[in-house]
Amino acid sequence: MMLLDIGNSAVKWAVQEQGKLIERGHFVHRNGDFACRAQAAWGGLPEQKQAVVANVAGAGVEAVLTGWTEENWQVTPEYIHVTGHAAGVTNAYSEPADLGVDRWAAMIAAYHDYGGPVCIVDCGTAITVDVVDATGRHRGGMIAPGTATLKQSLLEDTVDIRMSPADDDQRLTLLSSGTQEAVYNGVYYMCSAMIDRVVADIVAEFGEKTVLVMTGGDAGSLLSLSGWQLQHDPDLVLRGVAILAGESVCVT
Repeated sequence: MMLLDIGNSAVKWAVQEQGKLIERGHFVHRNGDFACRAQAAWGGLPEQKQAVVANVAGAGVEAVLTGWTEENWQVTPEYIHVTGHAAGVTNAYSEPADLGVDRWAAMIAAYHDYGGPVCIVDCGTAITVDVVDATGRHRGGMIAPGTATLKQSLLEDTVDIRMSPADDDQRLTLLSSGTQEAVYNGVYYMCSAMIDRVVADIVAEFGEKTVLVMTGGDAGSLLSLSGWQLQHDPDLVLRGVAILAGESVCVT
């Protein structure tokens, strides 16, 4: 079974077999040919019997993905939808569908694997923070711009700042000797400071036994700056997708 987490910028995927994730990978799809990148990533895989998807990238991406899987695997994907209650977790939103399905899947997996209270920080195009308490009740969340979104905003509103894709491979430092480095370091420090403050307030409210979990594409870099001991769980959303599909997976 193919598990898919389709974000605004990138696709994360894994193949689940007999309760384990045996293959995994990711690719960027924003401003690219989704079908070509899917072919490059999955063309060499065995034909999948099932595909289960958490998609926040919109109907266009959904249509292309469905076309690709039907043509190559003769499988129509199952798209996860947010509900008021699932797998022991109760949604805090008065309109459940307004919650991002990736956040819902992450909460399901976090509560399933860690119990509660648990704080989930997902660092992607947006940084989201959600809390599930010891009874499985979602207590609400927060959404802030991620590092790439902050960089893009700065570039759009300034005249002389330019950045290339290579600037995303820099090593984080405190002080910078160039404008591109200064932007890169600045947005990461800004996001890390926000996360640390929010986590501190959550621990103060829900107690020191609150489990702190971080996932998402920027988690590795932001963890290196954090003053808190957050557990890095890169497959959190995918495991939530599997749970919502009626499967149970473990990390290998």
